[in-house]
Amino acid sequence: MLELLGIIPEAIIYHQVLASTEISVLANSHHVGLKEQKITADNAYFNYSGRIDWQNSSIPAFSYPGTAVEFKFTGTSLKIELSEDNWGGENYVDVYLDDNPNPTTIKLRQEDGQPIVYDIAAGLENKVHNAVLIKRNDYITGEFRFGGILIDGELLPAEPDSERKIEVYGDSITAAMAVEYEVTGVRDPQRNNNDLSNAYYSYASILARDYDAELSLVAQSGASLIDGFGYWNNGTGVEAFYDKLKPLDNAPSWDFSNYNPDLVIIALGQNDSSTINLDQDLSSEVWKDRYKQFIVNLRAKYPDSYFVGMFPNMYHDRQWDTYLTEAIAEYRQEYNDNRVFSLIQEQVTPGHPRISEQQVMADTLKEFVDGTLTENGFNWDVAD
Repeated sequence: MLELLGIIPEAIIYHQVLASTEISVLANSHHVGLKEQKITADNAYFNYSGRIDWQNSSIPAFSYPGTAVEFKFTGTSLKIELSEDNWGGENYVDVYLDDNPNPTTIKLRQEDGQPIVYDIAAGLENKVHNAVLIKRNDYITGEFRFGGILIDGELLPAEPDSERKIEVYGDSITAAMAVEYEVTGVRDPQRNNNDLSNAYYSYASILARDYDAELSLVAQSGASLIDGFGYWNNGTGVEAFYDKLKPLDNAPSWDFSNYNPDLVIIALGQNDSSTINLDQDLSSEVWKDRYKQFIVNLRAKYPDSYFVGMFPNMYHDRQWDTYLTEAIAEYRQEYNDNRVFSLIQEQVTPGHPRISEQQVMADTLKEFVDGTLTENGFNWDVAD
């Protein structure tokens, strides 16, 4: 979906932030004869990416970071209707329009969950335009609902999905928390960093763009693999929500038949390593058994996919790298599954990885896919 947007250097990153006090009515420059119409979110011409909650088909909910909708339209203006759920506030949404690499960034207003129409562009040339709306944050800011768009032209079919598909399970590193902070190699700023978080710059998103692949990003800040540990929602672990529409253990179930990835990346362990007191809370053997069981659970959903269990590039006790590689080696032997691999990223930062450091992880993964995985039979048709 995002293959045309590309990665841009940090030095030229710019966002037009439309904060709650800064939303203004754009100049009305509609051409004569064009009448504004609303296109509801259930229109088949919208192309959605990621785990979307369709329990209410007219206003689908975006919960996980990087979930997106792409669409094409004609006309001279674009407005988007969104509803903030009030969970944590400060949902940030990026809207990319045409070939402009600098998105319009919207800080959603709450207003008791009522739909709000945001002006994105006016005075456009009346031609075919391409737009992508992306959820920047993970569920630490909650979810929002997409009500549709208002345009003075017509909605056209979006570009078809890529046949290549990637799914990634991770924590705040994968969700790209504080990724836009300009200083590398230091801890994150001591403040609310929701405005600096942006899943578009996650290594997972970069990797997907490198391969022109679709991406499902199941990531949540603070989440450990093991339920009962980590920092997320009273210790809700990924093993408790990996099969859910949002990162809550009581959320509705996700239908795995909706998405069949060629490549699955499991980037978990950071929050286990910082909250589990080994040999008091549980042993390393128990953690490895739970890691293996997580792979078993995913393998039942994706019998043909290739898996990479990865430790990302943020400081942690290096002994946990050993636990991960041992767990995967044991799994391969016990289940005779030669499509599961381990990869340890180099540690480079005491804070969350910034854009350049996320790029390094993506590059390392791409080298691993093109080398080790391909040499062991991987191709982009394995899940067909």
